[in-house]
Amino acid sequence: MKKYSIILLSLFALAGCNYLDKTPDDYKTDEMVWTNKNEVLKYLNNCYAALPEDNLHQDDPWLGCADELDIIWTAYRTHAINEGNWDPGTDFYRKWSTYYKAIRSTFVLEENIDRCAELSNDLKKRYVGEARFLRGYYYFLLCRQYGPVVLVKEHFPDSHDFANMHRSTFDECIDYICECMDAAEPLLPLSYKSDPAGMGRATVPACRAVKEMALLLAASPQWNGNKMYENYYLDKEQTIPFANNTYSEEKWKKAAKAARSVIDLAEDGTAGLGLFVADTEDNIYYEGIGSNPKYNPFKSYYTLFNNGWNPEIIFGSIDSGANGTRYTWMVHTTPINDKQGMCGLGVTLRLIDAFYMENGRRIDDPQSGYVENMYSATDGPHYNPNNYTEAEQKEWLTDIINLDAWGHAKNDWGINVGREPRYYASVNYNHRVILCRNTDPARRNGFSSSTPVNQKDGWGRVEFYFGGASHANTTAGTYSYPITGFAPQKRVINADFYESRLPGHYLSIYIRYAQVLLDYIEALNEYDPTNPDIEKYWNQIHERAGIPGIFEVYPDIKGNKVLQREYIIRERQIELCLEGDRYFTTRRRLLSGEPDLGGERDDRKWGDGGRMWGYDTQSGDPNTQSFLNCEAFHKRVAFEERVWEDKFYLFPIPQGELDVSAGLVQNPMWN
Repeated sequence: MKKYSIILLSLFALAGCNYLDKTPDDYKTDEMVWTNKNEVLKYLNNCYAALPEDNLHQDDPWLGCADELDIIWTAYRTHAINEGNWDPGTDFYRKWSTYYKAIRSTFVLEENIDRCAELSNDLKKRYVGEARFLRGYYYFLLCRQYGPVVLVKEHFPDSHDFANMHRSTFDECIDYICECMDAAEPLLPLSYKSDPAGMGRATVPACRAVKEMALLLAASPQWNGNKMYENYYLDKEQTIPFANNTYSEEKWKKAAKAARSVIDLAEDGTAGLGLFVADTEDNIYYEGIGSNPKYNPFKSYYTLFNNGWNPEIIFGSIDSGANGTRYTWMVHTTPINDKQGMCGLGVTLRLIDAFYMENGRRIDDPQSGYVENMYSATDGPHYNPNNYTEAEQKEWLTDIINLDAWGHAKNDWGINVGREPRYYASVNYNHRVILCRNTDPARRNGFSSSTPVNQKDGWGRVEFYFGGASHANTTAGTYSYPITGFAPQKRVINADFYESRLPGHYLSIYIRYAQVLLDYIEALNEYDPTNPDIEKYWNQIHERAGIPGIFEVYPDIKGNKVLQREYIIRERQIELCLEGDRYFTTRRRLLSGEPDLGGERDDRKWGDGGRMWGYDTQSGDPNTQSFLNCEAFHKRVAFEERVWEDKFYLFPIPQGELDVSAGLVQNPMWN
């Protein structure tokens, strides 16, 4: 294990671990580290090292255990969690020690940075601000996963009695996170537009966004009037209640005020912050979406995640390595073909059904025009903007790959027809032209079958039905198809990485502006449901998405807190899909325990236990099926039954931490 100096060799007894593993050199002395500006920067970079990466979410379960996605491979720990086969001893997705290591490293930097005469005072202040921001952010991540944690507010000596420290109350933890952000903000820049090398570091908008996220968590039903934790305590003497079970509307007001402070930064123009939008000529602009005839909502939403830093990203980190961690996600979401791809991630029908139609209506709305069980007779209105013929395949494919042509095609199944732009930017489905390839027919035909019908026609359409080229029973001993019949398209670049190389580095996005807008209207709705800002900022999200405003389509819900709340949660489900938000939204809102009542199809809006639904990817004759002969594939079926217990609202504290820390009390219902 690499270490900076003797001072860093001591164990952090509370976390049961040493410092972060990623440090620059093995044999540097304490003096060498803290007197050299390059080494100080390396140490600061090391404080960022515990941030999660967009690597198929292998290091966290927020996708595979939410109701929007299934990971088919049993080797992933999400499989055991969904079956209920875990306990404090399994130590699944153990972040407790990881984040405490990082927290302690921020204290060490703050203590020692003044020893470096090579650093300017401005840089010293900024580095301290970054350390304070990271400290608060790691505490936020801990609280989101584990609930109340032990607050360590200073760098204690090794002789300190870590083992008998107990957890602070949840409100105390949130207060401290806010203190960290307030202390960091004056030391940090608004942005790094003039210093691209600083992209990914803490900023003023990032501080304000983390603060509002923490306050929104504290205002949510899990921590605001929840009686579930009424008979649990944070100390073994049972004197400190596990949670304050008295509801407070004031918490929603504080969350809304904090979110509004981020919006203010965007609207005064000083931080270069706002929703990312683009047109068919790849121009990026900030106003006049409705007045620009070339505005492309599909390209705007799809490109947001794939073009590096842009105005919407408040906090994120650049991928590392030759291909970047995003490569792992892309390979595992790319349909299997003759060269690569091992798609085993399945988007559930619950998410598929949540997306609106392009007219802004729900699919169960009689006025939506939705017809599920049919093949489309025509291409959609956006699918061939330049009116190419089949003979002009290369030119037409170029439009598709460049994201200028989008939407459903002729012979797409009804569930995929006429859906909103975010649907096509987020979901890949049977019969869709693959995006991540060039126009070479030989390469594209690797996604196609030659029997029973020759579908090697140069288009490279996805074959997810049983017997199709993208439905392989095994690859290297593992299943390689989406068990639901739908795969993620989001965060998969529209480029050719045929030779397992990506044309650049990509971002792990932790916070983006649209999330802040949704946080704001969610908090406002809980205490002021008629506030005009709800419509204003909700409309901005819908305008970018290319669909009518929610109150334009459903005026009867306006001002009704209960109905608006349901639609706001749905909006989060769509706008923030496959980003990790769904897992935490259903938990902080106490929706994950919604029971499965045994209906013939999934008619629930939420609930992480019971049956999960997709298309029947194992039905039909694999020797005869083709695009126009796979009706059995389109049958809705429950592909698995998940176990839910209310203790799953929080992760258990790892048993190893309890064994070395006598003052710790396990989370409710995990004993």
